[in-house]
Amino acid sequence: MTSKMDNNFHPDLLACVLELIQQDPQGVAEHQLLKSLATKGYEVFSPSLEPLALFQAHFLLFHLLYRQRESWYQQGHGWLQIDCLNIQFHPVAYEADAKTENELKIDDPLARYYLDFEHYRQTQTEEVVALLENFWLRLSTNQPNKVIEAKRILNIADDQILSIELIERQFRQLSQIHHPDRGGKKHDFQQITQARAVLKSSI
Repeated sequence: MTSKMDNNFHPDLLACVLELIQQDPQGVAEHQLLKSLATKGYEVFSPSLEPLALFQAHFLLFHLLYRQRESWYQQGHGWLQIDCLNIQFHPVAYEADAKTENELKIDDPLARYYLDFEHYRQTQTEEVVALLENFWLRLSTNQPNKVIEAKRILNIADDQILSIELIERQFRQLSQIHHPDRGGKKHDFQQITQARAVLKSSI
């Protein structure tokens, strides 16, 4: 198994990740891959409602994928697309080999970030929460009446006075229903996460 502060991945884990990705030629979502790894006993990858634990599971998986991408390509498995919504091997035609090998040499900011394990060691809960909230705020910048809509999503009445405690309480209650780990839909969970960020920024 892999400890929470160790990036020396066991060969069995690498083989397991490779097998899970290869099982579906159309690709696998990060969330499903994390759940599958946790089911196979790699609890460090268990999806979580706690922001720091969720970040750590995500970072470990992407660190592993970026470290292994070139090796798997050289072994003939294909070119690995690394994306939260779809992790997939693309078959590489012989005539495309030179182009793909050139891509391996290009500086990739995302790869550079995930390959630096210090980001895993040094990132704290407050930073993760800030990153998530800034992400949802950027998505909601151009939406009209965003505060009214956010209150509706979190089941907060128009005449209720907003507070951090109220927003967090409503978010926690709805997370128990809408989080994918509890049988909810990913879209609904994203909506309540975005609504929480919008309302907190409006106070």
